Amino acid sequence: MAKVATDFMKRYKWTFETLLSELAQYTKEISKSLKNDRKVRSNAKTRFRVLKLTKEQVEVLIPIRPTGKRKEGKDTVDKIIQEIVENDYQSEKIKQISYDLGSSTPNPVTGGSRLTLLRKKLRNRGADHLKKEATKIPHITTESNKIQARRLVLEKFEGVDWPEHFFLEPVQERLEKCDFSLSPSKEDLVDVMIMLCMRPADVAGLCINNYEALDETWGPKRIWYNPKYSWYCTGYSKTKETGVGEPRPFLSMEKDPIRAKEFLTWIQKAIPEKFPFLRKNKSDIVNVNPINLTLAKHGITSNKLRKIGADHASRIHGGRNDSHRQYLRKLACRQVVGRHESVESYGVMNDPPSCNCSKASLKNQVKIKEKVD
Repeated sequence: MAKVATDFMKRYKWTFETLLSELAQYTKEISKSLKNDRKVRSNAKTRFRVLKLTKEQVEVLIPIRPTGKRKEGKDTVDKIIQEIVENDYQSEKIKQISYDLGSSTPNPVTGGSRLTLLRKKLRNRGADHLKKEATKIPHITTESNKIQARRLVLEKFEGVDWPEHFFLEPVQERLEKCDFSLSPSKEDLVDVMIMLCMRPADVAGLCINNYEALDETWGPKRIWYNPKYSWYCTGYSKTKETGVGEPRPFLSMEKDPIRAKEFLTWIQKAIPEKFPFLRKNKSDIVNVNPINLTLAKHGITSNKLRKIGADHASRIHGGRNDSHRQYLRKLACRQVVGRHESVESYGVMNDPPSCNCSKASLKNQVKIKEKVD
């Protein structure tokens, strides 16, 4: 409820500058105050945003609740899809339904995401082109793009600081100590997700294979083949292709692809017993709450892991300049190089104090200051 959020703000005097790691100390206390009421938690989140906390800060204070406990059919988009299919609605009716769905959300970004999910589920049900196009509401998409563009500009200027626990050297040290004969912990899962730039939805299905091993399956070398790379990834979550998707060149923090594949297999074998939440539910969604609870003490959420991993990979593989580092981040994130698909938001991680980039930047600042003086 809004009163709880207001009381916490007054008591601890939080601002948008308060560190995420500091806020993480109060996650359990706030959870007890809000109880297990979805509406109350939603109102508290809204109030925190009104009181000028950032989205990331609010996510730390009130983590996303598990989706697995929802009753079947309760999901709004699933109900709409079922209604459209059962009644065989035409594009005009779908357009009106889409407009109502996109307009009923708190902001255009959320509305755009709902419409994208609706379109994806229609595509999975074999809907024709006109019905899928009817889910596009131009003004919602335009407003959503504007908001996200403004956020990206702010991130470019301010950057993002990650916790020292996830600096490159500590992550490498923990990975080196991993024992494949033992069952992995959630902390091990987090480190491997960073190493392989994985979304939670990627973990269960991602495959790393040598091209020769895929030759019989995929036929002759196709347009996706790059002679510079012999190892490729399939099974990543964001793909429009049916099945495992088009192979993408493999690049990660771990330069040895065989070793990287061992890490991935280690985690995937533990999913049934240790990480069942990584399996998609009937709504094709992965429950990220257990991962977020593990990360809460560090003041970040699971959506930051991929960005950290991409940045680490670009440093390990020797990005010579900003353009080259962005290219390496794109490869690490399994995005198509050359397509108008940006990882600019993945290049906003601020350099840690020990980084050579920071030292070089500091030297340049000193030189400039000396010239001015």
